[in-house]
Amino acid sequence: MNGKPAKIKAVSTDDRKLTLWLEDGRIVSAPLSWYPSLAEASPAERKNWQTSGAGHGVHWPAFDYDLSVEGILEGRKEHPNALRFTREARARSQQGRK
Repeated sequence: MNGKPAKIKAVSTDDRKLTLWLEDGRIVSAPLSWYPSLAEASPAERKNWQTSGAGHGVHWPAFDYDLSVEGILEGRKEHPNALRFTREARARSQQGRK
């Protein structure tokens, strides 16, 4: 590794894992159970992601959720209060569509 922070090239999820493809060629996976907010999201919501932080993070706008490459590489799990906040963000988003 050259000391530069890793950037995201692509993201995918299935029912069991989150996978990131990084621009430096690495493929990193983590159990989806580490991120309850992602696990609770629908496949369509998980599929709708965008890079954030100049490519060093990933954002899911449907439920206002963010993860950093650094955190995933370090094995950090979702903060215990995050699920409550993503549920609130999802509810606000759904109310706005009515």
